[in-house]
Amino acid sequence: MKKVKTEKVMSTVTDYLKKRNLETGISGGVATEQHAGVLGLVSPSTPNTFTFSTTSTHHSHIDHQYVRLKSWMMEASEPCRSELSQVLFPLFIHLYLELVAGTGRQAARKFFVKHYQVFLVNRDYENILSQVLNASSNVATSGDMASSPVIQSLKSGKYSVRLSELTLNYFLRYLKATENPTLLQIFNTYIEVEVDDSGAGSAGAVLRTPDSSVQANGLVNGHTPESITSDTAAASADGMDCTQEELQKVREVIARVKCTHPTAPSLCVYTVSNAYNGLSCACVNAEGRYLSCGFEDSVIKLWKLTPPVHNVGFRKTSTVTGPRGGMSHTLLACDSSRMEDEGNGAEEEEKDEDMMAEARGGGRRRNRGGELFALRGHCGPVLDTAFTHDSSHLLSVGEDTTMKLWNLELGQAVALYRGHNYPVWCLAVAPLTMYVATGSYDTTARIWATDYTYPLRSLTGHTKGVDCVTFHPNGSYVATGSSDRTIRIWQVTDGDTARILLHHKAPINTIAFSPNGKYLASGSEDGAVLVWDLAGGKVLTELGGSHSGCSADSVVHTDPVIGLCWSPDSALLTSASSDGCVRTSHFRQGAARELGFDSDGGPAWDLGEVCQVQCGGGTNGGYSGNGGGQLLHISLTSHNYLTAVTALDVER
Repeated sequence: MKKVKTEKVMSTVTDYLKKRNLETGISGGVATEQHAGVLGLVSPSTPNTFTFSTTSTHHSHIDHQYVRLKSWMMEASEPCRSELSQVLFPLFIHLYLELVAGTGRQAARKFFVKHYQVFLVNRDYENILSQVLNASSNVATSGDMASSPVIQSLKSGKYSVRLSELTLNYFLRYLKATENPTLLQIFNTYIEVEVDDSGAGSAGAVLRTPDSSVQANGLVNGHTPESITSDTAAASADGMDCTQEELQKVREVIARVKCTHPTAPSLCVYTVSNAYNGLSCACVNAEGRYLSCGFEDSVIKLWKLTPPVHNVGFRKTSTVTGPRGGMSHTLLACDSSRMEDEGNGAEEEEKDEDMMAEARGGGRRRNRGGELFALRGHCGPVLDTAFTHDSSHLLSVGEDTTMKLWNLELGQAVALYRGHNYPVWCLAVAPLTMYVATGSYDTTARIWATDYTYPLRSLTGHTKGVDCVTFHPNGSYVATGSSDRTIRIWQVTDGDTARILLHHKAPINTIAFSPNGKYLASGSEDGAVLVWDLAGGKVLTELGGSHSGCSADSVVHTDPVIGLCWSPDSALLTSASSDGCVRTSHFRQGAARELGFDSDGGPAWDLGEVCQVQCGGGTNGGYSGNGGGQLLHISLTSHNYLTAVTALDVER
């Protein structure tokens, strides 16, 4: 008891001196981590051989060391980050026990509640945390810890972790370079490192007791001796936390889930009414918050798609029943058809929004019709628009051969890009960088960086205009589709051609890479949709056309395909036609069958229909046939729902 009191006094004095920025020397066998680093007492050649006689158990110091360690691990690169994650749990457990013994249960519980959630994904860790928490609840003094079998099992054993030599050196350099005395002592005392450069990895830290064959007073994969049955012991010996029967049931459930028919994402349709000025293009940002439309009179209009604040949770949603089932129609910020019905509160809020827009836009009034901005600057029809990643800026191209960058906070153009000689049909923003690709009627595609007003690369090879462009998910390749019925894949770094894909029999309108980067979907003017294998440069399956292999009663696109998008898992492909038909298909590897273009005789791929929706709309969102509107755009938002934009009265 006298020794414990002495250690507490020394720890309190050391904390006081540190707060006063006073140095403490080495006396009585006590060394700071700074001295340990200078003297080289911790090195990869002699791991786990040096410990301190006392450590500071002030809860703020321990919490600071642990938080700093987690931040440092998160910034580490792979595979070091994955290997170092094994060290966190034993460090957390023993830091908690240090706090229980040194500062009491209140500070220890505060530390526990702050950091324990990250370990709940592992059942073994969760069981150990529960047992340690229960055991520490009966600890009032340091002497009480000796009477707890669970705590003594942790104190007498060591956690075994498997690290590569590179990761071990990396971790030891961190411990020597920063002031982490408590972490260093726990690492040397309670963690045993097994150096393994085979790359096999480890499932996590495993507790090794002095006598692993005798399980008395010990923990085996999170189980106490009383809770271990014969089945559980066998499963624990194999590193599992469930029995063979339970594991077989889980495997059967997983197999059934994989075999079930996938569910099509929800579809949200936005209709632009009274588009007498010629709506030529539309785009919805990744979050589904904003809609931009380009018109033939050189104007770009931006709408906010989220509901007004005064409507959230109060306005009733009307449901219209059509031939495809129920469709809901909710008043949004861009829908001004019934704004007058909202009363004086809505009018006052609109006035406030007008005043804010006027102040932000330098005297430019907010436009009527619900739009946030009307951007003017092009000298001809606007042919395509695209949002940047953070939706703070908008890019647009048009018939005037230029590309413009708009600041959506100011509602003004901030950059003008020139390089094409003829109208620019399309553009795309790279997923990882600020590269932008454009396709033009001058048969070229060009790669830009937003901080340069001239193109960085000019991609030449097509014999007719480039009608669509898109970037590969890794940002290193860009694909272009042309009226010459070919698809070319280019390297962004040097502009060389990596692939030329030939199979379409009509001009190509749209292309889309799958999120996993293995496939490319393309849609053409004749309604055909093809899925390509990028590694082999061949067609895997086709939707529509004479070689699709579809049955006679299968519904396919008959009008030009205007949009394609993949689900995040690359299992569903959604295609949209100009007649308003949006079809979602399941892309999968089916049984071998004879296809007109499958010459290798391998297992065939097919696009099985999951859902089909007709988006040709009337004013109430119901179905009104092909003459009710024109579908211009379709995309999948980050919230995993489809957005489609249709236009009514497209002819002036």
